[in-house]
Amino acid sequence: MFDKDKFYLEAQPDGIYLSCYAKDFKENDVYAFLKEWGIVRYDFKAVRKFVKDGETCKVCGRSSAFEKDAKILVTLDKDKMNASVAIEPPFFTKPWPTVEDVKKTLAAHYVKVGINDDAIQSLLARKLANEPVIVATGTPPVEGKDAEIELIKDPDKPFDVRDDEKIDFWSRSTIVTVHPGQEIAVKHPLVNGKNGVDITGGVAKAMPVRNVDFSFGEGLKRDEMNPLLLIATAEGQLKNDRGRLVVLPELDIHRDIDFAVGSIDFTGAVKITGAVRDGFHVVAQGNITINGPVEGADIDSQGVIVIQGGVRGMGKGTVRANGDISLSFGDNATIRSGGTILVKNAMLHSHLYAQTAVIALGSGKHSQIAGGRIEAGLEVACNVLGSEMGTKTEVIVGLPPEQLEKRKIFTTEIKRCDENLERLEPNMNLLKKLEAAGQLDDKKRAMMMDLTKMKFQLQAARTGMQKELDALEEQLALVKDKGIVRVKEICYPGTVVTVRGLTYIVHETCKFTAFIADDEKRAIVLVPYDYMAGKVGG
Repeated sequence: MFDKDKFYLEAQPDGIYLSCYAKDFKENDVYAFLKEWGIVRYDFKAVRKFVKDGETCKVCGRSSAFEKDAKILVTLDKDKMNASVAIEPPFFTKPWPTVEDVKKTLAAHYVKVGINDDAIQSLLARKLANEPVIVATGTPPVEGKDAEIELIKDPDKPFDVRDDEKIDFWSRSTIVTVHPGQEIAVKHPLVNGKNGVDITGGVAKAMPVRNVDFSFGEGLKRDEMNPLLLIATAEGQLKNDRGRLVVLPELDIHRDIDFAVGSIDFTGAVKITGAVRDGFHVVAQGNITINGPVEGADIDSQGVIVIQGGVRGMGKGTVRANGDISLSFGDNATIRSGGTILVKNAMLHSHLYAQTAVIALGSGKHSQIAGGRIEAGLEVACNVLGSEMGTKTEVIVGLPPEQLEKRKIFTTEIKRCDENLERLEPNMNLLKKLEAAGQLDDKKRAMMMDLTKMKFQLQAARTGMQKELDALEEQLALVKDKGIVRVKEICYPGTVVTVRGLTYIVHETCKFTAFIADDEKRAIVLVPYDYMAGKVGG
């Protein structure tokens, strides 16, 4: 007799009988019980009747064909890292296999590594029928890692924007610039894998790993202290040149400066094929060349600026250069040069300042300066000055009146600082004597601290103003006894000419004329256009 929690079986000469301990069971419980004990062919009607009334019934007859031994079925994974065992249960009168039976069957399938005795014992103890259970596991390989180049500065991904970040689309740039010594990329070396062992004792090979190395050109090198680090050796633009990183000392942009490119801040020279659109800026330590127009943008160079397309300032853009500036034309522009401003065609309603000269002597009939304010340290020369409509046009050569007024203010303020410092000194000396004699109470000590602070502030302010005054004096020395305004063709009424602080208002049209300052007369006098030609800036 074989029994379980709710049912039991009895083998009689004429057949196998099913009985129950109590009637609290379901039909599926009976079928599961019969299956567990290897009885798969039974009298279905008798079993249904047993389910209904719970009375002992004959479920099948006795036959040697039915009363089979258990079968141990072994399955190996394709990679031979796991072996599973499923038991086809024996007829209930036959015994279940033992642990040794299972191990022998595994050995017949060449399984000899990673056998789990506990898993086998659990499978047999629970008499799990036809349910595969993993009973052997190999040691998998430990996979390695390919070498990897991590870009610290990525030329193809110059900026990253967070979801909550506000973006200044005019100020951002897609150009990546680098400086000498800056870290550009780091190499993470490869890590070799480790082979494993499968359940048959064979080698489970780890995947091969791949090595990669830096690919770089000019302007870059390996760090001497850390060869796994790539650093820049020059100022310039970091660029991906067909898979190679390079640093280019000159930035060459073959399109407009707009939202697709962004504003430019560069350490070298910049060449732009297209235009610079409204609201953007181009800042460079080297020269700037722009083939298209500049439209309401800021351009700033430590060197020379060349603008082939001219400047449409829209009253808000500024062009600045430490060196010369040349352009085709200007309209409502603000242009400041540390050298000379050269204009090929018209300059209209603009403010120009050149430390040396403003020259607008183009060959075209539109070569004209009309409207606005033109300032130069030594000379202004043009074909046509002013307009037939009498547009007010101011031309100032020499130190401008504003600078002269600034010079006066600095001189006055420096004198005031000196007087205040002179008044402070006796009080400071007295307090120092009291301190040396040990007679400085808290009130006097606080006074001494206040006076000391005031002294430092006055000295700092005086130093700053003196530097600016010295710079103004240098500019004044450059234009001393010099300065001229030349008009090759026509100068129209409405033009106001100032040379070295002396002013002349043009009331009548004049031709082939130059304006100079006569120190003896303290007035502007008119002379021929070619007067002292080539000698004013000498």
